[in-house]
Parts: sequence; structure tokens; C-alpha cells
Amino acid sequence: MKRLVGYLIPFAAGAILAALASWSFLGDKNPAAPHGPAGQAGPAQVWTCSMHPQIRMDHKDVCPLCGMDLTPVDARQDSWEAEDPSVRLVLDEQARRMAQVQTAEVLPRELFKELRTVGRVEFDETRVAYIAARVAGRVDQVYADFPGTNVRQGEHLVSIYSPELLSTQEEFLAALRADRESWPAGRSAPASLSAASRRRLLLWGITDEQIDALAKSGQAQDHLVVYAPLGGTVIEKNIRPGQYVKEGDPLYTIANLERLWLVLEVYESELFWVRVGQRVEVSVESQPHQPLTGTVSFIEPVLTSASRTVRVRVIVENRDLRLKPGMYAQALLRVPFLPGGRPAPTGLEGKYVCPMHPYEISDQPGPCNQCGMPLEQVSAEGPGQLPGQLPGQLPDLAGEPEKSKVLAVPAEAVLTTGLRQLVYVERAPGKYQLVEPKLGPRAGDYYPVLSGLGEGDRVVTRGNFLLDSQYQLTGRTSLLATGDAGGDSSRSEAAAGFTAEERANLDMLSPEDRGLAASQRVCPVTGEKLGSMGKPYKMELSGRVIFLCCQGCEGQVKADPAAALEKLGGKGETGPTRVAPAPPHGDGHG
Repeated sequence: MKRLVGYLIPFAAGAILAALASWSFLGDKNPAAPHGPAGQAGPAQVWTCSMHPQIRMDHKDVCPLCGMDLTPVDARQDSWEAEDPSVRLVLDEQARRMAQVQTAEVLPRELFKELRTVGRVEFDETRVAYIAARVAGRVDQVYADFPGTNVRQGEHLVSIYSPELLSTQEEFLAALRADRESWPAGRSAPASLSAASRRRLLLWGITDEQIDALAKSGQAQDHLVVYAPLGGTVIEKNIRPGQYVKEGDPLYTIANLERLWLVLEVYESELFWVRVGQRVEVSVESQPHQPLTGTVSFIEPVLTSASRTVRVRVIVENRDLRLKPGMYAQALLRVPFLPGGRPAPTGLEGKYVCPMHPYEISDQPGPCNQCGMPLEQVSAEGPGQLPGQLPGQLPDLAGEPEKSKVLAVPAEAVLTTGLRQLVYVERAPGKYQLVEPKLGPRAGDYYPVLSGLGEGDRVVTRGNFLLDSQYQLTGRTSLLATGDAGGDSSRSEAAAGFTAEERANLDMLSPEDRGLAASQRVCPVTGEKLGSMGKPYKMELSGRVIFLCCQGCEGQVKADPAAALEKLGGKGETGPTRVAPAPPHGDGHG
């Protein structure tokens, strides 16, 4: 596609370019006349094809490859380059107005890398309770009798009749009476049978308050009431009145929906920009204009091979219960840039976090409030670390906003070829230099500049494709071609149908001869492609340089030179003389 665009641009801009080329010669009625002082002989006028700049002739004609009219090469470009080697293209004021060339200044800006992805809302697994039967028995009464019921912590859920529970309570009461008879009032008994029975009741889910009430009343209860261990919503109900359950049978699943997980799918190419602690803007289809804010809490260490994505967990507060588990949501991460094209710190670096409970964050080391594990310090090392930065020593970007700005170039000024990124810099009014800067990843309407451009440089933001096409009219290869800035003949040779072996044989020629051989393409004797039988053989015929597939064809060409020239589209001794392309100037852009 990029190759097609490179070929079609000269057609689309043909009228403007013809006007630009004509304007370059308006100061001289005869464009082929020398531009030096009167009476001085100037260089012969050279004509070229804007689509195939390797074609150069000493008179006006049509391109032998595409049939387009050849255009004159402005010899003044060479003189301008001789005066200032940094200048690669010059346009006068009228030509700039016709091309509508516009420029912008390269300045430091606050840049953000925006990552857009989708995810699925899921339960927060740390806020889900699975309630199972701890004793065997019969369900006599169900209080939370349908899914979706909201319950508070400590509310009753179900009442279960259990003969085993009844016998254990009677054992506890008997042991408690025996302890009271054995020890006088006011003295505490050592470990006894009543203490063992009490622990057994606790393991069955009976609370201390229930056991104390049992000891005070002295009456065993034949029903076990199960209470909610946390407040939330009943997600699953697996029991009905009259149902018999065994120990371990599931009764309820309760989830607290005030905090949920949003599990995102992030491509591996974007994973570099995602870090724990980053803020995420979350929106759902039901309320797209009221986004929520979440925080990246965990990045899974395994990549999903089917989708080539990594699951990233985002914690989202949902106190108004706007989000529902199972919803799809869109997420936006805006990652600030640092100089050098790295993501900025999230503010979590240097703090202490529990590896099991990422919600537990502290400025000081210590145990986790949830599990007692020692908190671990989040290292500042990694992609977002500043040069010389040590763990725990984070820059205060809010207090020094100038340090959060990055030198940036407008994205519309960058010509992207797929392998390279090029920018036209205006060194002086009407004088343009091609620069290949080192840029970071695109951030909205700008690219961060890593090297190659300086603050205050003016870059072309409009008309840069026309500048490149005008550059071709000067007889040089398109700057959008792969390879060096001056162009790489291997691309045009590949487009002409040369194989890798044939291109290798063409590479044995000098750069000038290789360009001529590539434009000729076939041997006039055998019709075989040049390079198919080794290094092409060069000879001069009627003042014209031609190439043969091998030296063995030389005899036939000398025996009938007119036939050979006719096959090549020439006209004998009066035919066109092809001038080899000029060698590259300086860095290869000429």
C-alpha cells in the first residue's frame, strides 16, 4: 500500500508540480539555456521522469518505462547545494504559495500516550464469600430466599435442623455443669471437656454470642442459624426449605459489588506502557458520558496465545452499583511521557504494598492488615525510571512542570515510509532540508523527539508530499523510497520484477551503471532480464551505453546495431543518450 501511495502521489500532484517546475524557469525563456553570466557556457539541460528519476536524457522526450512526458531538471538546485550543502530543495516565494507550504515550530509539550482497549467487569474475588453447610441436617427455613437479595454482615440466611448439633450442645452443657460443680465460684477452670466442646461448636459456625446464650439458658437448640459473613448481594442460592444437606454442601454465594474488577485485554505491543498504579478511565454503554476511574492493580504474567493479549486487572469503586458483573466496558489509559520516550512514574513507586492484597498500601514497612504478610516495597526500577534514580527517590513532576514536557514534532510533519520517518526542516525561507530524526511512539497529534531535531526548528506540516515530488522532478529518487535518503535502487529493481539473485548480479555494477541497467531491464538480443546470466555486459553502441545479458551477445549486436536499438526504443545514432544519475551529495539525499 505504501509503495502504491508513493507511485500515485506524483500523478495527483502533477498539475501543481508542472507549475512549480515551470515557475523555476520563468526568469529564463529557454529552460535549457545556461544560468551563468552572459557569454558563459552552462551545463547541458537534462530531462527526467518524475515517476522514474533514474531516466535522464539530454533532450525532451517521453519516459521509456511509463510514457510520461519528461520534465527539465533545474540545474540551479546543484548550485544551491554547492553554496550550502545542508539545503536539499529550494522554492521561491511564488512556488511556495502555489504549493501552500506551511510550517510549525518544534517545541516542548506535555505528551500522553493514549491506550484504548476493552474489558469485562468481574467480581472482586477478595470480596466474594462461598457459604457451605458445616453440619449435616435438614433445611427448615430460608431467610434470603432468592438471588439478588441484599444482605448485611451478620444477618441470618438459613436455619438448619441437625441432630448432631443437638447432641454436641447437650455435651457442652453437661461438661459446663461438671466444671461448675468441680470448681468453686470465682475460680477459672483449666482446660476441660467444656472448652473442647466449645471449640467444636465454634468450628461448626456457631458464634461466641450464641454459645454464651446457650450456656446462660442451659437449653440446647436443635437448629443451627447460618449468618452472613459479609455484606453484599446474594449471587447464588443452592437450597430450598425441606432439603437435606450434607457437610460441605454449598448454600450461598455472596459478593460485595461496591468494588469490582475490570479485566482488560492489552496487546503485547502496548504492554510496555502499562504499570501497576496507573489511573484508568472506564466507561460503559449504559452511561457513556459518566466515566469512572479505576487503578491498575495487577498484570498477569502469562500471555494469551490465541489473542496475543495480556490480562490486566483494574480495581473500580462501584458504590452507586452502576457497574454490573458481566458488562463490557471501554478503558482509556493516558500515560504521561518523560524525556526519552519513557512512561512517567505512577506515584506508587517507593511505597509498600502487600503482594497478596494490592489494596493495602503504606508509606512505611510493616505487616499487611489482611493477612499479616510483610509489605514489599515497589521498586522504581524499570521502564519509567529516570537516569540516576534510586528506588524510593521519585521526581515531583507536579512541582516542576517543565520537567514533564517533551520536545515534540507535529505528526502531520512526519512522512512515514514504513521503515523510516522523515521530516522537512525549513532552514531559511524557501530552503528545505530533509532530516531523518529519531522519534518515539506517537502521542496524539505529536511525536516525541529523541534526537535529530532541536527546539525552535521549523518543520513543514503542509505541502511536504509536494516537496518530495518536486525533489523527484530534480532527477533524484523519491525520499519515501526505502534505503538511504538518496534512494535505494533495490526497491525499483524489485518492482521491475528482478529476483534476489538478479539484483545481486546488478550490484556488481557501479551505482551509475546499475541504474541504467535496471531501467533497460532486458537484453536486446535474448530478451532475458539483465542479471539472469551473471553480471550484465556493458558496451557502447552508436554513442549510447547499453547492457547485454552476457558477452556472447556482443557479436549479434555489432552485426545489426539498428535492430538492437529498435528493441530498446532507440533511434540509431540520433537516438537518446541516457545520462547516468548524478552521484549522491553529502548524506545521500542528492
